[in-house]
Amino acid sequence: MIALLIGVAATSFPTTLLAASIETIRLDFDSDLATISWVQVAPSLGFALGMPMFGKLGDLYGHRRVYVIGFGVSTAFSLLTALAWSPLSLILARTISQLGGGATGTAAIALVAGLLPADQRSRSFGILNMAGGLAPVLGVVVGGPAVDAIGWRALFVLAAIPAGIAWVLGLFVLGETTKRPDVTFDTWGGLALGAGATALLFGINRIRPWGIAHPVVIVCFVLTPVLIAAFVRIERRVQWPLLPLRYLRERSFTASTATMFFMQASFIGSFMLAPLMVMRLFHYSVSRTSLVLMSRPLGFAIGAWVAGHHHSTRSMRKLQLYGNGLLIVGSVFMVLGPIGRSLWLIEVGLVITGFSNGYSRTVLSSLVLTAVDDTDVGIATGVLNMTSQLGSAIGTTVMSAIIANSVEPSTMGWAFGAALIVALLTVPATALHRARAHAT
Repeated sequence: MIALLIGVAATSFPTTLLAASIETIRLDFDSDLATISWVQVAPSLGFALGMPMFGKLGDLYGHRRVYVIGFGVSTAFSLLTALAWSPLSLILARTISQLGGGATGTAAIALVAGLLPADQRSRSFGILNMAGGLAPVLGVVVGGPAVDAIGWRALFVLAAIPAGIAWVLGLFVLGETTKRPDVTFDTWGGLALGAGATALLFGINRIRPWGIAHPVVIVCFVLTPVLIAAFVRIERRVQWPLLPLRYLRERSFTASTATMFFMQASFIGSFMLAPLMVMRLFHYSVSRTSLVLMSRPLGFAIGAWVAGHHHSTRSMRKLQLYGNGLLIVGSVFMVLGPIGRSLWLIEVGLVITGFSNGYSRTVLSSLVLTAVDDTDVGIATGVLNMTSQLGSAIGTTVMSAIIANSVEPSTMGWAFGAALIVALLTVPATALHRARAHAT
């Protein structure tokens, strides 16, 4: 369990400090926000696509093997990221590093699911999520002064250290899960899904700098539904699909993934904007901005711990209602903060949204595993996390397009207003859970 905790922590270690460093990176490369935001968008996409693929590969060949290979890739490319000479090289190296890190979430949950009975999993998921929430706090404490003194490249050197430790522990400590050598990997399905998601995100990202009528943007939006339809068609025909479509008929599964998508689009989208807002409105340094943002991962860790203890005493509908409601309340504070130029309102919003996200992620992880067969735990977890990362990438892309290079509080209020609207979309998913409860 300790090895898994270190692995989960290694993946999230640089997130808060990276978010606070985006403006510095943009200025260093003399780039625009729409381009440099891909330092977060593209890795989210890589992480998203890596989740179901690594999950499926783990189901087939063993999650320990996938975990070790993934962290080897993540460690090597984290170091290469520190040597980036252009926005493109930075984005590519960071994306490949996160693609390797995509093995962590699926492997950790699958290994826990294989070790523990169902009634003990929720608390363990809460502990894993708590580790993921506390790691960015450690990243701020350790990396903040280094980034201010040396520059943003120090962040990726520091990030390689816990990733390397996780790789070594994976080699010598973790046991292997059951393998399914008789099953093949759905390569074409993975390619179709990856191409469709990439086309959608690139099209959204280019609206602001190129305009919605630009031929490339139009082609991206035309290709997206075609590629997703191709993915569904492939999944229906292959013997061993990347995503068994029968799970889409399970309300617990579809409601959980839909909730995760909207929740992460709101949460991570606003998290991307928060450091830009603090630095532009209050003129804080990277380390000082990171300290302001530290309240959100702390709230996340506490929320994950609380959810792990609530799971056995409350209904799933109530747990989801708690998480969704708090996200909406926190999002309101995030709208009011920049409009009133109030750092205290922003801090309250960061804490509440962080708590709600940690709480809801723990609940959703447990809920999804009750909807699938034990042999599909890896792919189910991968799909949930893929949905999470796609929501994150879309939220970041849309809200970055709204704020662009503006320093106006009203523009920032509009951007956080978009996050609030998306947060409201988590409510229908709660109704789906309730409908299923009545039906049983």
